[in-house]
Amino acid sequence: AGRHPFSVLVERIRVRLAEESGAPLWSTPGDELTDLLVSLEALSAQLEAVQLQVIREADRRDLGASVGATGTAALLSSLLRMRPEHARAAVKLANDLDTVLPLVQLALNAGEISADHARVIAKAIRDLPKEAGQETRAEAEQVPVEHARVFDPKDLAGLGKAVLNAVDPELADKVLAKKLAEEEAKAARQRELTLYDDPNGSGTHIRGKLDPVTADMLRTALEPLSKPLPTTADGPDPRSAAQRRGDGFAELIRRYLNAGVSPSQGGEKPHIVVTITDTDLVNGTGLGRLLRTGTYVSARTVQEWACDAKISWFGIRDGEVALSDGTRFFTGRLRKLLELRDRGCAFPGCDRPPAWCDGHHVRSWLEGGPTTLSNGALLCGHHHRLIHQDTWQVQLAADGMPEFIPPEWIDQQRNPIRNNRLRT
Repeated sequence: AGRHPFSVLVERIRVRLAEESGAPLWSTPGDELTDLLVSLEALSAQLEAVQLQVIREADRRDLGASVGATGTAALLSSLLRMRPEHARAAVKLANDLDTVLPLVQLALNAGEISADHARVIAKAIRDLPKEAGQETRAEAEQVPVEHARVFDPKDLAGLGKAVLNAVDPELADKVLAKKLAEEEAKAARQRELTLYDDPNGSGTHIRGKLDPVTADMLRTALEPLSKPLPTTADGPDPRSAAQRRGDGFAELIRRYLNAGVSPSQGGEKPHIVVTITDTDLVNGTGLGRLLRTGTYVSARTVQEWACDAKISWFGIRDGEVALSDGTRFFTGRLRKLLELRDRGCAFPGCDRPPAWCDGHHVRSWLEGGPTTLSNGALLCGHHHRLIHQDTWQVQLAADGMPEFIPPEWIDQQRNPIRNNRLRT
């Protein structure tokens, strides 16, 4: 029997190329060289189209099994010394061209597109959702084939991702919505948070991963709480952006706990519980201890917290363990009066609103100072800590408004000053 025309054609091409390939090109005009490059690229595509047809036929016959190979890809890898992954891709493309990509096959046969183009288009069609019908798939093939005559495979790959939107925008929207929902659900399942104490010092590290929506909520919540403090009588805000975010996170948690919207725990809304002896609390000596974690905190910090906290006595009474009802400072009507008078942090230059502030006893309640409007001042967390460091002092002026005495390094005369909003 005579040989197949493909076999005869390929043999003739090889013979002629072998005969002519040594011809010098120095006398070839430039425009002819460019035409030759285009023709050779087209010829390469046509030859690859023929090879893919032969691969498809070999796969249809399971030719690899007849020579002891595990499949057509293994046969190509062994016979043609192809990379295994390239061999598998060639078998897949050959079958796609034969079954679902007739337009790509015709364009490749004519040398109008390259095999690289064909691979990109095949992937785009494979990636179409199962909801895409035959008509949509046919149109989705036609669009990138036309683009392949203009764009290189890299650009075509980018266009291929949007091919469904071009041929069926409604289905594309549905698919995108479904994909986003799946990605969001996956991201939510991967949400995690780990807290671990620093083995070399105080503090706790946070490590975790948030889904995009939760991360956006956290950024939205932290942004207004992490802005730099205005320049005050104590100077500009010395904190870095990371420190401001850390303080903002602490403020966010404080507000959440103070709002009383969290689930109850043991019949009460959860708050930090700290234990300390009467003597240490009054004198500012020794240590307090956080009940939940056992972490130690300084007595000075406990005194600061105690300015606006619920205080209970715990001990032995009449031979039995007893816990007194808690006393909460600056609540209800008194808290509202403080907010109406000070309208925010009373520290000179600070613009933090009342929601940021604690009630501070001008004369410490530990020293018998009463919880009254005439002995209270609103202070944001930063300036509350500053006052408890004793570098600045606060007092109520003759008109009943809080004023602050700076340290000597700011004013040697230590003249009292007040927040501009409190000046009358």
